[in-house]
Amino acid sequence: MNQNGLTSDERLWGMLAHLSALLGYVVGLGQYIAPLVIYLVYRERSRFVAFHALQALYFQLALLVLWAIVIILTLITCGLGAIFAVVPIVLNLVFVLMAAIRANNGEWYELPLVGAIARSSV
Repeated sequence: MNQNGLTSDERLWGMLAHLSALLGYVVGLGQYIAPLVIYLVYRERSRFVAFHALQALYFQLALLVLWAIVIILTLITCGLGAIFAVVPIVLNLVFVLMAAIRANNGEWYELPLVGAIARSSV
């Protein structure tokens, strides 16, 4: 255990919950299924892991909404909105990596928009 009272396994699984979002680039729906499975396994065993897994899932769902907005914007503007397709990709990479590093450090880091919701859910 470290100074936060967390085991190395808890920190590892908290980090993996966030990094699992990158599965979406390789395996369809992996960014939703992996954090959900981690949450279901750890919800009774570790509030820390459950929080990070739920937060990772909520963040991916928020990005799904953002993708829908980008697609609608692209359709409305006859393709010009496609330039905004880079926004969800960059947000995903930046916030996933930040949250994964902080989870591995044993921090209860809250992602924008979804962190408070995830914290109140565990």
